[in-house]
Amino acid sequence: MTRKNITTAEITAGRTDAEHLLSLTSADAADAERAVPPFRLTQLVMARFDMDVVEAAVFLNFCGAAPTPTPQNADAEFHAHLRRVIVRYRLDCLFVEDAPGQYHHTTRPRGYDYSVDVVHPKDMETWRADYRNMHSVQQMFAASIIWLYRGGKDRVWLRRVPCTWPATEALHALRESGALSDWGRLIFLFPGW
Repeated sequence: MTRKNITTAEITAGRTDAEHLLSLTSADAADAERAVPPFRLTQLVMARFDMDVVEAAVFLNFCGAAPTPTPQNADAEFHAHLRRVIVRYRLDCLFVEDAPGQYHHTTRPRGYDYSVDVVHPKDMETWRADYRNMHSVQQMFAASIIWLYRGGKDRVWLRRVPCTWPATEALHALRESGALSDWGRLIFLFPGW
């Protein structure tokens, strides 16, 4: 699938908009927003689908996370970090581990009846209410996990809830809360769902 968002070349070649955007996350979000095109957080998350390991490592570095070697068992390492994120940022009311398979393939969002492939209205209402009651950093993590899970934008869980943050504001909020490296590692370790 071709994405009309940030390309991997834009992430790594020269002083790109995405590189500049990530480097400005410690600066004032309003100044950063004027300095680069108005990317959304979802675009940065979806850029991961087109990155190779080297490009993902550059992305991780921009997020201020310690360098990490290429995972030997990508599925297991992503799952371990995904579980840490879900626990650390108190997202367990939004995600459940009940799917068949192993590692992160067992994790999926609540609010959906997977046995018949339809939204469970009451559970989805609860999911969205829980999401809305969360701090914006928690919402950013939850939305990022959903975008990774869905392989792009989502119109099931993220309907009528806050999820359209300008990337500069989101990255600034993640950095200010000390969560940017956890978020960057989540994106870096993603092996595909």
